[in-house]
Amino acid sequence: MTVPDAVGEDPGAGEGPGAGGDRDWGLPDLMAVLDLEPLEQELFRSRATGEPGFRLFGGQVAAQALVAAERTTPAGARAHSLHAYFLRPGDTGRAVVFRVDPLQDGRTFSRRRVTAIQGGKPILCLEASFTTDQATTGYQVGPPVVPDPEDCPPMVWRYRSTGLRPDRPFDLRAAITAEAGPPHFSDDLWFRTRGGWDGATVEYGPVSRTAILVYVSDLTFVSGILRPLGRPDVSRLTSLDHVMWFHNEPRIDDWLLFTKSTPATGRLRGLAQGSMFHRDGTLIATVAQEGLVHH
Repeated sequence: MTVPDAVGEDPGAGEGPGAGGDRDWGLPDLMAVLDLEPLEQELFRSRATGEPGFRLFGGQVAAQALVAAERTTPAGARAHSLHAYFLRPGDTGRAVVFRVDPLQDGRTFSRRRVTAIQGGKPILCLEASFTTDQATTGYQVGPPVVPDPEDCPPMVWRYRSTGLRPDRPFDLRAAITAEAGPPHFSDDLWFRTRGGWDGATVEYGPVSRTAILVYVSDLTFVSGILRPLGRPDVSRLTSLDHVMWFHNEPRIDDWLLFTKSTPATGRLRGLAQGSMFHRDGTLIATVAQEGLVHH
């Protein structure tokens, strides 16, 4: 999946859902996008999210694949890890079919493989592991010291697609001071969902908080591999794969901090690593993604 346009001062003139303004989108709308229609016991289908001919956001397809896997697991199971490979670009104007293959069902762990298919060809393959052990971490690294989200500048998305603008359901803020200059995709990021983000009042429905975190984990992430190369053109990037580990209960009841780093990058490929922290400092997830640099 390709990376959207760079952050800028102009939000663009998206014509798809939510183009009327930020107030048009929030958590309930995102859950509606990620929800799937059951076709058979292990077969599900999404709905089109825009006009034909524009690329699907990779985080959306990965999150929907996790939703499909979740719906075939035992009651009480939750995802603790996943690995997705992006195989082909998807089209916003067409539905995607998700086929779930049960790989294992043990006493504590279950594994699922999900293939996302569009036009008869796989566009993404995801393997996820689920557990019923309800374990949490006894040790974790702490978040870096950054300004509070209320003191950080908003990140404005410039996105040419007429499909769903992937930033629309979120309030995104670069975790830098206003004096640090304009935000960049590679900056650490505060985020929270728009419209009813208070976890005490939200009815999550059939879409898990884990799936919502998978969606947002693909926002602004892999572009960080360009910073060490001095190449800011994020339109020249394609995501190859996406990996997540969930350490504590997924929470979206307040701001979350998405920290990012680039441990290795080169002329053709680079690796991005990241962590998601709840505002209280709890480590929620670790993320990694490899990106392909086009010339």
